[in-house]
Amino acid sequence: MGILPRIWDALREGSPAKKGRRRPGLPSWRDAGGPDLEYHSDGSVDYANMVPLDGEEGELIDDEACFIDVRAVTGMDIISHLPPELALELLSFLDLPSILACLRVSRRWNELARDNSIWRTLFSRKEKDGWRVDLRRNQITWRLQPTSSRAVIPAPLEIKWYDMYRTRMELDRRWSNYPTAGLSADLSDDTIAEEKEVPKAWEPKVKRISGHTDSVYCLEFDSSRIITGSRDRTIKVWSLKTGRCLATFNGHRGSVLCLKFDRDWDVPCDVDEGEVSGVQRSVSPWAPRKGFMVTGSSDCSVCVWDLYAHPRISEADITAEVKAILRGHTGGVLDLKIDSCWIVSCSKDALIRVWDRKTLELRSTLCGHDGPVNAVGLQGNRVVSASGDGKMILWDVVSGERLRTFEGHDRGLACIEFKENLIVSGSNDCKIKVWDADTGECLRTLVGHEYLVRALTFDPRSGRLVSGSYDKTVKVWDLYTGKLVREFRGCHVSHIFDVKFDHCRIVSTSHDRKIVVLDFSEGLDTSLFV
Repeated sequence: MGILPRIWDALREGSPAKKGRRRPGLPSWRDAGGPDLEYHSDGSVDYANMVPLDGEEGELIDDEACFIDVRAVTGMDIISHLPPELALELLSFLDLPSILACLRVSRRWNELARDNSIWRTLFSRKEKDGWRVDLRRNQITWRLQPTSSRAVIPAPLEIKWYDMYRTRMELDRRWSNYPTAGLSADLSDDTIAEEKEVPKAWEPKVKRISGHTDSVYCLEFDSSRIITGSRDRTIKVWSLKTGRCLATFNGHRGSVLCLKFDRDWDVPCDVDEGEVSGVQRSVSPWAPRKGFMVTGSSDCSVCVWDLYAHPRISEADITAEVKAILRGHTGGVLDLKIDSCWIVSCSKDALIRVWDRKTLELRSTLCGHDGPVNAVGLQGNRVVSASGDGKMILWDVVSGERLRTFEGHDRGLACIEFKENLIVSGSNDCKIKVWDADTGECLRTLVGHEYLVRALTFDPRSGRLVSGSYDKTVKVWDLYTGKLVREFRGCHVSHIFDVKFDHCRIVSTSHDRKIVVLDFSEGLDTSLFV
């Protein structure tokens, strides 16, 4: 990198504006008594008007006295004269507006500014805003081959990063209501056509999925499937792409109120599990891939499931079997959270139970609420619980100690989400509050729903928060300003029970037995985004 400062110095010192003047640091010709010399105010000599050297032009003289016609100098394109590797290294320090300007300088600059490595660097700078990719998802480059025991993952520069950047920019634009001012969208089927023609923000494609015979209480989804739980006591797996029902599972004697599973458990890895453990073994690409799921029910139990994805040329078949049943709650299990270490459940019995994920043994029971615990959040070794008694409590999982109590809602809490150092809660007072987990401070209050806020989720990187309410609306908020960004009405005809989102879509469930997918990625290749 030592060459870079010298290159910029050369550009600066070699400026045509400076080449026609003598640097003031050298001895002045004024002292030599030359009567015919003209001087500038700074003491330098105007070489353009000097008298000829009377035949002495061939003598070796100080290079500062060399005459340069500044009018004939237009500058040198030093970037084009550099080796490509060095030119790309220089351009990699520029931001997006500067790179776009480089595209218009010349053919050579355009070629350099379009280089794949430049756009990969620009994309990586947006990771803090939630721009992430998973190369394992490349459906074109990696293939499950019968002769190979592992998937082929593309190298980073095999991806067309210029196209990726443009696609992600367009995707983010579709989520926003800027610049075409339409905050609210009515997505019901019976909306008058003339009303829909009013200029609005980009409207997502709506897909409605039916199959449950009663209220759909909960959902989770990943890059290829949606899993839902219902009052009809079944768990169903749906294709995210087509909406087709892939499987139906039965295991509870009551309504399925909550569920969680390991997302994308069947996406091929570039390293075999056997190699990680130091044991070399060949795994067939057509062998079932095992996943993990937990479900909670009004029958007071938590079912632990082994999920299996059976790879096929098209869509994988999904099967499941109950591995264990966790008992201990004396009321319906209202919410669940999992990570690599813990399973956390909460119940109408006002208790939170923490289970060891590997051994499935009960690790601790947390008590401190005066009403049903409707929701829990899990972050590392900390759990936050939200109750109908109007309080939130932050706990240490290992010690069982109560770390902090949050109070601020006017009525009971219905939902909660805990990510990084932020806690977001929704309540029967129709408000959403954002809290600092370390200090307990309420950072902001979001007001806009007309009835109970039943479900919410957020992404700290993109700053996007999505909520669903008994007022039958889904709202998109700016997490860090509290501003309402988008509102979707008409998705459901009854109370919304759950809502989840990723970079491309919002998925919601309702008392109306429907699953609704709002897709912002129509016409875009978003297969690598996570």
